[in-house]
Amino acid sequence: MKILVFSDIHGNTIRMTDAIRTHRLHGGVDRVFFLGDGTDDAISVMKKFPDIPFDYVSGNCDEFFLSYSQREFLVTEQLVTAGGIRFLLAHGHKLFVKSQYQFAANYAIQKKADVLLFGHTHQAEDITIDGDHGGHVRMINPGSCGPYYNATYAVLNIENGQLVCGFGKVQ
Repeated sequence: MKILVFSDIHGNTIRMTDAIRTHRLHGGVDRVFFLGDGTDDAISVMKKFPDIPFDYVSGNCDEFFLSYSQREFLVTEQLVTAGGIRFLLAHGHKLFVKSQYQFAANYAIQKKADVLLFGHTHQAEDITIDGDHGGHVRMINPGSCGPYYNATYAVLNIENGQLVCGFGKVQ
């Protein structure tokens, strides 16, 4: 199973569209996760790929820029199971990821997530953090696929319950 994970596109739909098209041509895409800040744009991109399951959460910028008629798209977190792995999708602003990760890790462990997928910092990374009261959680940030240099997204491959994370770059 291949899952593409995007965050923080901030209006730049071209990079997300190009990445999905490229992966469809080279091995396929089974699912797409979007982690906020550009949710309305990400939804418009995914309408081009109606055969790919799409899960999303909204970010701090979405709270300000979504029109009143689009308020139904304001989803702050979501638990999704794919390939036998429980993912907690969150933008990260409500988990204080710009200042530290421990609160986010503890929260994800409390939610019984195997992996916390988050954005907000625009920095791609894949780390594991121990909880304050036991357990641990893998935390993956795809970076930003927005209008900035070094645009990235995450590529998750799951086989036999094992998750391998890589990062793609787009121009």
